[in-house]
Amino acid sequence: MISKGFIHILWICLFIGCAAQTNLQPLGRGNLNGHASFGGPIIKVFGTRIPIPYLTTGGTYGLSRHTNITGNIHLFPLAYEIFGMDAGLAWFPVQHNGKIPTIGLQPTALLLASLKSDISDRFRIYPVIVTTAAWPIHTNQLFIGTDTTIPLTELNYDNEAASVILSPFIGYKWQLGEHYSFTTELKLHGANIRSNQLAVTYLRIGGYGAISTLFSLERRF
Repeated sequence: MISKGFIHILWICLFIGCAAQTNLQPLGRGNLNGHASFGGPIIKVFGTRIPIPYLTTGGTYGLSRHTNITGNIHLFPLAYEIFGMDAGLAWFPVQHNGKIPTIGLQPTALLLASLKSDISDRFRIYPVIVTTAAWPIHTNQLFIGTDTTIPLTELNYDNEAASVILSPFIGYKWQLGEHYSFTTELKLHGANIRSNQLAVTYLRIGGYGAISTLFSLERRF
């Protein structure tokens, strides 16, 4: 069982996907992009609704014509004395051709480590599989996809929780000159998970998931 102190941060990390999706196409061997992301699930606070300010920073490196590796450091969990990072490999078996989008498949591992001294179960690793489809629109990109998270422990606030957590998303990547791009994304985190049993009031659909707005600024080096 996950301790109650982990529930809120796990909801943020696992059901969010943590950051706007920037790994949408192969970079080409030897090329490097850096990015910083902001945003999260929309919650009700003081009579209004605002997104949680979840922050990540990381980079993507091109291994080959069809493969990237990517990694991120999660800054927001540090407020809970939890270190978070993820790393993954993105494979693009289908390249854009006419109406056919660029298809991406990205297996990722999310690591959480408690920095508290009185914790016996300090490390947790969660596998995530990200699938994307991206279409170029002039110099920009329209994309859709899904994060599939596989919890390796039981969520103690829902005894009938699903064995996988699905988080569909849609977004648009704006090219800002030669080196920069800006990504906007709308995601329903945990679309198949009940979120009306949590202490935090999320903007949800029919008692399920958490609607999130995510933004990312990316630079090509």
